[in-house]
Amino acid sequence: MKKLLFIIVILFLIFVIYLCNVDKKVYYLSLGDSLALGEGPYGEKVTGYADNIEIYLKEKNKLEKFINEFAQRGYRTTDLIQDIQDNKHIIKTNKKLTIQQALIKADLVTLSIGANDILSKINLEQAIDYEQIYDYIDSLSKDLDELLELIRKYCKEDIILVGYYNPYPYLQNKEINNIFLYLNDSYEKISKKYNINYIRVDNIISEKFLPNKYNVHPSSEGYKMISRKIIKTLDKTLLKP
Repeated sequence: MKKLLFIIVILFLIFVIYLCNVDKKVYYLSLGDSLALGEGPYGEKVTGYADNIEIYLKEKNKLEKFINEFAQRGYRTTDLIQDIQDNKHIIKTNKKLTIQQALIKADLVTLSIGANDILSKINLEQAIDYEQIYDYIDSLSKDLDELLELIRKYCKEDIILVGYYNPYPYLQNKEINNIFLYLNDSYEKISKKYNINYIRVDNIISEKFLPNKYNVHPSSEGYKMISRKIIKTLDKTLLKP
């Protein structure tokens, strides 16, 4: 009887230790567009900011799982809203996983969305109606508000929204730069409403990290700069000892 009790106690302790270790690891969900996927300046796949975060968590032995299959090239804010409402699913390790399940399980969500929305309104080959673009940003802000409210419905943990950079720095166009400043300010304000960390990258992604004038995606070094800012936030929050 004593031997059986001893075995039960040992098994219980092992189970408790297992639960503690699992709880300390991070279920990481990356959502969004081609920036979330790490698309490079020439259409190639490079090491993106999400990849760098995955590597960082692995190196610290903190990664439980990394999910990035819900991110899609060309996605707009309304596309992601629709995916969550429809509870889109993927097959991961031969198992069905829905986006709502992933959000519920996630300890960390990173999100980059909205760049395709705003870039669709900036046609460099035509005269740009700046007043119309500002009005459009205001309507985009409502879409973002709806998206973040929806994400917060399922994810109660750490969420990081990656901000926006001017993809045309070589033009040295003050008006275009002001558009992205306004967009960042608007989106940062909405993020605070839902207790979401907003990472400003407009001050770090320069022409140096955008080698292809005909493509808005940064180089792997540009993505590395973005991931450094995200990791700096993680070290102060989710990964704080």
